[in-house]
Amino acid sequence: MSDVKIRKLTTRDIDAVMKIDEKITGKPQEAYWAGKIASYLSREPEACLAAEIDGKVVGFILGDIRGWEYTIPLCGWIDIMGVDISYQGKGIGKMLVESLFDFFRKNGVETVVTVVNWNDGDLIDYFHTHGFKRGEYINLVKKLN
Repeated sequence: MSDVKIRKLTTRDIDAVMKIDEKITGKPQEAYWAGKIASYLSREPEACLAAEIDGKVVGFILGDIRGWEYTIPLCGWIDIMGVDISYQGKGIGKMLVESLFDFFRKNGVETVVTVVNWNDGDLIDYFHTHGFKRGEYINLVKKLN
């Protein structure tokens, strides 16, 4: 495998990110998703990273620094990440996470938060390998139908 380059994500990468996410989830992404990525890029561009091999985006991570949600003190957030299925298991996700951690550390962040579906055991296990533990918050849901 060629060298992996971790770099800042740009608006030119939005289509590649959407394609990676579609491969992972099996669902085509809507225009809303492109707008959400653009929003992250405008808020905290240094926390939005791409993994690139031979000029092709093969992974991404979107994060930011915020603290107002859920009365949590200022912390780093991983909103979403993905690695193209063909490149998973090669350490690319780890490179993305560690690069984002470096950004957070340089900006005085001491805690990183992410939200994972309770039923997504593989993703929970993945974040456990990076030192994440269950936090003190749970979400409550009410269906309105």
